[in-house]
Amino acid sequence: MAKSIAVAGKGGSGKSILAALLVHNLCKRGMGPVLAIDADPDSNLGTLLGIEPAKTIGDLREEVLKEMKNLPAGVPKASYVETGLHEIIEESEGFDLITMGRGEGAGCYCSLNNMIRKFSQDLTPSYSWVVIDNEAGLEHISRRTTQYIDSLIVVINDNPLSFHSAQKIEALTDDMQGRIRKRYMVTNMIRDEKRDAVLRRLSGLRFEHICDIPYDIKLEEAVYEDKPVSSLTEALILTYIDQIIDRIGGENGTA
Repeated sequence: MAKSIAVAGKGGSGKSILAALLVHNLCKRGMGPVLAIDADPDSNLGTLLGIEPAKTIGDLREEVLKEMKNLPAGVPKASYVETGLHEIIEESEGFDLITMGRGEGAGCYCSLNNMIRKFSQDLTPSYSWVVIDNEAGLEHISRRTTQYIDSLIVVINDNPLSFHSAQKIEALTDDMQGRIRKRYMVTNMIRDEKRDAVLRRLSGLRFEHICDIPYDIKLEEAVYEDKPVSSLTEALILTYIDQIIDRIGGENGTA
């Protein structure tokens, strides 16, 4: 059964980079196959992984609603949707990528979302790990598009809005009735002069603090040059990503 990791946090905190690096390091350590799900409307995960998705679930949603009345006789809607969902899976070495894309427009999406959820549940047992890059509101988890999460990792930097976002995520996940097994936080690129104050402020959150990731010039250069995270071979941050993987389950996925 796949172990699931959801990464969340305010935009600009570094959560998409962390999610991409988790996918990369899991594959590098031979712990795949990994299913990467980009559930952030900004849809940056594919770029960071070196894949540009041709189609998203949002695109498929709108397409299905438009074509619903034109389906050939005898073609079940569920079969049509499942065929489309298989087509949006982008395959790479060691991992596959699904991009959720834009949110819902006007119209009723209830039955379609149920099909997408069932497809996701049927798909995930084929993988060892599922890594989800979420928006701060955790829409796909709170609305049950994604069912259960083994490890939620909230990424926090020294922007005060990042802390407020973490508080909202804590309150939101408190109401999810045990659908998240464990909650963690990772601080990212905290300036030295603010570290003690930030850590004191975060001590009130009921998240286990895994590590404090320092600034990494090699990572910044790779992102600036639009290079995928796989181009990072000796970057300092890779040690911290391995530390996170070990803490939330490691080789055996039992922690």
